[in-house]
Amino acid sequence: MSLPSHGVSTADLAAACRAWHLRTPAPLFEDHYAAKLCGPVLGLALRVRPFERLLARAVSAKILPVATSIAARARFAEEAIEEAILRGAEQYVILGSGMDSFAFRRPDLMKRIQVFEVDHPVTQRCKVRRLRRAGLPIGSNHHFVAADLSRVSPVEALQDSPFSRTRPTCISLLGVAYYIEVDTLRATLQSLSGTLPAGTRLALDWLLDRASCDQAHADMRRNLLSFVARRGEPMRAQYSLSEMRAVAAECGFRTSAALPVSALGESYDGRKGKTPLEIPGLFGVAVLEVE
Repeated sequence: MSLPSHGVSTADLAAACRAWHLRTPAPLFEDHYAAKLCGPVLGLALRVRPFERLLARAVSAKILPVATSIAARARFAEEAIEEAILRGAEQYVILGSGMDSFAFRRPDLMKRIQVFEVDHPVTQRCKVRRLRRAGLPIGSNHHFVAADLSRVSPVEALQDSPFSRTRPTCISLLGVAYYIEVDTLRATLQSLSGTLPAGTRLALDWLLDRASCDQAHADMRRNLLSFVARRGEPMRAQYSLSEMRAVAAECGFRTSAALPVSALGESYDGRKGKTPLEIPGLFGVAVLEVE
């Protein structure tokens, strides 16, 4: 069972999208650390307006329009994780963590849990250097698990860390299911459900299949697929909502929520003011629990 390494370039782009989204009048997800973690090139573009305009012109058709979806999926996942922690989860595992900033944004929740970031050694070394340069302290309950997930399972990667297989746990798997084959996703889920306690919560996202995507965003979907493929990180899998529910059930998970990310807009509008940008209907999001 294996997952691919989560490239720094993809992680940087996701962080840059979160930073760009923060400039909208009513941001769905507020990540004030994203600009510090997205790398020197994108960081410069975010700080210096002429550079930002050049970069935006270069990638706007492929990346910037999905920034709202990236923010929405991040908020969806974090709300699911927060609920799990408030219900008693003592560990939070971030698979393919990239440039995630949870440990710095949520000191309220960090008081309650141990956090384990699992990602490729190259990505993690880069992230730790950026954290140090930004003067962000790493707490004793914040663990970096460097693992080549193309060679070991997440559970195997965690075995030499302070992670406990018996303590209540929650997990996020964002920006990963796009890049792995369905058999690899099945193996990942089976490894988790076969090892961790019943009730373990997992938040994940994926690329909706073509039939499930909003047809108004067909060109955007095509542009996104082309863009990441040219960067050497092709998206390898897509699912309808029913297909993802079926995969989850096969692997020992109950689906407590599964919906297109575009459907999040109405509930978010009522809670934070109307979203100024449309949420493209390209991704699915779900919360699963080990049965």
